Amino acid sequence: MSKKNQRKKAVVNAQVQWTLALRVVLHFFVFVCAGAIFGLINQFLSDPFGGVSKNLSTFWQHSGPMLLALLCLMPVFIRDTLTLSNRMAGPICRLRDSIKRISEGEDVPPLKFRKKDMWDDVPALFNAMVERLRAEQRMSSGEPLPEDLADDIIRSVREQSQEPAVSA
Repeated sequence: MSKKNQRKKAVVNAQVQWTLALRVVLHFFVFVCAGAIFGLINQFLSDPFGGVSKNLSTFWQHSGPMLLALLCLMPVFIRDTLTLSNRMAGPICRLRDSIKRISEGEDVPPLKFRKKDMWDDVPALFNAMVERLRAEQRMSSGEPLPEDLADDIIRSVREQSQEPAVSA
C-alpha cells in the first residue's frame, strides 16, 4: 500500500477500537489462566504424591517459558486488533464525516474507502443515494438534470446533421 494511502493514526475511533482491544486482552488472559489451571491439574494428576512444592516447580519448569512467551506476545495481539479494527472503524468514520457534512449543507466528493478497508460496498450505495438526493434537489429547484441536458445535446446534434448543407 502506498504511503499516501495509509492511515496516519493507528486509532481512528478510540471508543470502538480500544473496546475491541480490551476484549482481546480479557479473552487472552482467560485463555492463559484456563491453560495454566488445566496444566496444574494435569501436573498434580500425573504425580499426585509429589507434593505441592514439587508439582508447582515441575509445572513452572515445563510451562513457565510458554506462559512468559504468551505474555510477551500480548502487544502483538493488541496491535493486530487495532490494525484490524482500523479497517472497520476508519470507513465508518469517513462515512459519518460525509453524512455530517451533507447535513450541514456542504457538497461532498464521492465517498471512497481504502483498498483493504472493510464495508467495500458502502461507498457505491452511499454515492448512489447522494446522487439521487442531488437529482431530486435539482428537480425541485427547476435546474435541468444532466440527463435532460444530454438529451438536448443529442437532439441538437441530430437536427444539425439533418439540415441541408449550404453551398457557397
